[in-house]
Amino acid sequence: MNEPRLASRTRGPVFTEKSFYLEEFYGKSLLFALVPPSGERLSELDSLNRTVRELRRNQTRCIVIASTRALPRLTRRLGRLAPRHSPLRFNPASGLRSRPYPPDSAISALWQSMRAGPIVAAEAEADDPRDFVIFAQQLASRLRVFKLLLLDRGGGLVDSAGNRHSFVQVGRVRRILKDVHSAHRRGLVRAAYRAIAAGVASVSLVSPREVYEELFSFSGTGTIFTKGGYGHVQQISIEDFEEVEALIVRAQNEGFLLSRSEGEIARLLPSCFGYRIGDEHLAGVVSLLTEPYRRERAGEITALYTLTRFQGEGVAAELMNEVIKEARARRLRYVFACTTEQRAAYLFEHLRFRRVQPRAVSPAKWRGYDRKRIGLLTIFRCDLTH
Repeated sequence: MNEPRLASRTRGPVFTEKSFYLEEFYGKSLLFALVPPSGERLSELDSLNRTVRELRRNQTRCIVIASTRALPRLTRRLGRLAPRHSPLRFNPASGLRSRPYPPDSAISALWQSMRAGPIVAAEAEADDPRDFVIFAQQLASRLRVFKLLLLDRGGGLVDSAGNRHSFVQVGRVRRILKDVHSAHRRGLVRAAYRAIAAGVASVSLVSPREVYEELFSFSGTGTIFTKGGYGHVQQISIEDFEEVEALIVRAQNEGFLLSRSEGEIARLLPSCFGYRIGDEHLAGVVSLLTEPYRRERAGEITALYTLTRFQGEGVAAELMNEVIKEARARRLRYVFACTTEQRAAYLFEHLRFRRVQPRAVSPAKWRGYDRKRIGLLTIFRCDLTH
C-alpha cells in the first residue's frame, strides 16, 4: 500500500534476499535433479555451480543427480566443489518397480558420501526423461529431503495466458494439469505431487539456468509445489521487529510505501501482523495503527506490503482478514486506509471497503499532512459491527 513518497530518509535493509533463504536452508538437504537433456551443455550449469557454492558455505547438504551424458560436464563445472570420490551410480531401469527403491544399501552409500562432504554427485543411468524424473522423485521421497529441485529446460509452469504459477498447492494439481499439454511436463507435475505426498517439504520446477534466482531471490523464477498453504498470519513478536522494520524499509526504498523515519516505523511495529513462511520468514506485513485515533475508536491499516514473489498468492488478503479480526476484537467502530496503488485499491474494494472523502475519517490523520498530497490519495473505510 502506497502513499506519496517523500524524500528518502531510509537506511538499507538489515538482511539480503540471499540471507533470507540461506537461513531457511541451513543444515538441511536439497536434491537437485538435472532432467535430461539438462546439464548436457556446460553453459547451463553456471547457475547450479553458483548455487551449490553458496549452499556449501551455508552448511547445506546438496545431492546432485545427472544422466550419464550430463555427469562429466557437471563434474567439470563443479571443479573443486565436486566430491573427490567416484560418483554413486544408480540404474533406475532395473529397480524402479522394486520396493523400497532405491534400496537400503543405496541409501546407506549415499549417507556415507554425505558424511565425507556436503556435496554429492550421483549418476542415474537413464537418458529417458520419464525414467529419470521417476527416479528423482523416488530418491527424494526415500530421503525425505527438505527440497527437491527438478531442473528442466522448460522452467516453471505457466497458465494459458503465459503467466507463471509461482506456487501450487498439491490440492490444485488436477486443475493445473488441465493447462499442461506436454506428456513430459505432466510427468514433472505428477512427480512433484508424489514427492510431497511422501514427505518432501517442497518441490521447485525451474530451468537449470535460473536455479540461483529461484532459490535466492524474492521474485523467484520457477514454480514451487507445497502440501498446503505456504504460510500463516500472526501478530509479530519483539523478536520479529528488526525483520519487519527491514521489510518496511525495503518497501519504502522500492517506492511502495510512504517514507517514514526510524521513530515513525517504530510506532507501527507493536501492532504489526506478519505472513510467515512456515516457521521461518516473513513474506508480507501490515500494521493496525489505533493510538492516534483512540477518541474516535478508529484504526488505520497501513504499511501493507507483500514481497514480489508472493504477490497474487493471497498473502495481502490474509493479512487484511487478520487485521480486521483484530480491529473487531479491539471494538473499533471503523478502520480506514489510504493508498495510491491500484492493486491495493482493488483489494480494499474486494473486501467491501468503500471509497470516502478525507472528512469521513479521523481528523487526527490529517494534522500536519500536506494538503496537496491528500488530493493524490484514494481513501477507503470499513465500518465494523459487533
